[in-house]
Amino acid sequence: MYFFDYVADHLDEANVFAFGIGTSVNRYLIEGVARAGQGEPFVVTGSEGAADAAVTFRHYIESPVLTAIDIRFAGFEVYDVEPKKIPDLFANRPVVVFGKWRGAVGGTVELSGRTGRGPYRASIAVGPARPDDNHRALRQLWARSRIANLADFGVGVPDDDRVERITSLGLTYGLLTRYTSFVAVHEIVRNVEGGDQVDQPNPLPLGVSDNAVGVTSGAEPEFVWVVAALLAAITVSLRRTARGRPGATA
Repeated sequence: MYFFDYVADHLDEANVFAFGIGTSVNRYLIEGVARAGQGEPFVVTGSEGAADAAVTFRHYIESPVLTAIDIRFAGFEVYDVEPKKIPDLFANRPVVVFGKWRGAVGGTVELSGRTGRGPYRASIAVGPARPDDNHRALRQLWARSRIANLADFGVGVPDDDRVERITSLGLTYGLLTRYTSFVAVHEIVRNVEGGDQVDQPNPLPLGVSDNAVGVTSGAEPEFVWVVAALLAAITVSLRRTARGRPGATA
């Protein structure tokens, strides 16, 4: 059982809001826990941001609109619905559900949940709705949600089936995944003399000294000097060993 899956499988009726505090926050972990727990992530890198994060969190949890949400589809066939579990609806956060359907569009979407006043139910007719080309981006949004679930949850060493499904989604919907990429082919070579070497800085976490990388300033030592130093160390070691043998003279 992987950690994100553990969080998702033990939600019961609660959402998990994850906080990361410090200058080297593991954002993948914090954001993954929040998404698995159907909450929101908060990252506080300094004391000056703590008050704002606390206020934002309070605004989220003090205004629940609908909890224990359940959505059912009556009169038409719906499949591949994302997310699998519906998070709570807050005044500051809408709930978005993606899905596909087969056949004719008709019937209703049955919504139920709990409010502060008791049970809530609503029935939404979908028959009058018509496909709109302006909403074509919904296809990519659904695919992104499905890819995220396949790539982030239950992943140790991905099996062939999971890899194939992620790859197929990326190719079908034109999305970047860990197994697909965007390829641009340029037919005209602009720089016939080759590329230039550029020093690329490697930023360190806030508060970490440059000593963490060994060389703090200037160019790295030449390879020949490294070899010379290594040979000198070996020579000194051999001399000390020879002095310690029986019969050896200083």
